[in-house]
Amino acid sequence: MESAKPQKQHEFLQRIVGDWVMVSTSGHESYNPDDPEQVFTETVKSIGGLWIVGEGKGKMPDGSPMTALITVGYDPDKGDFVGTWVGSMMTNLWVYKGRLEADGKTLTLEAEGPAMDGTGGTAVYHDVLTLHDDNNRTFSGSVRQPDGSFKQFMSSEFRRK
Repeated sequence: MESAKPQKQHEFLQRIVGDWVMVSTSGHESYNPDDPEQVFTETVKSIGGLWIVGEGKGKMPDGSPMTALITVGYDPDKGDFVGTWVGSMMTNLWVYKGRLEADGKTLTLEAEGPAMDGTGGTAVYHDVLTLHDDNNRTFSGSVRQPDGSFKQFMSSEFRRK
């Protein structure tokens, strides 16, 4: 088997590699980025120029510590970005399939997971990473509504350390 070579799509992912700190968030109104006890950080590493792996650490709104891991790559055979997300606060493995939007700076990752409305069912979610420039990005989460639209429930801003 010949080693895979990075494609154009992988270049976008490589721009995310580095150390990041969350500077603001909606959906967790008690978050204070000036409080060292509440700072959320993420370190993103490259694996062979084909994958990124990000490890985020911080605190949940209730003050309990959390760790999350995200993996994202581009699969040229599928024509999609693919990846996973896990967090220390839940048992669900989120499996992503996604696309880079026409603006070339927004990656939309779709996954199915537990509905957070208490019904016990599942829902479709979009996690959207927008790389505004090499030092600023946002990450938002939204859930599919009955009419097929997506309603955003959280958004965070990050800056490169």
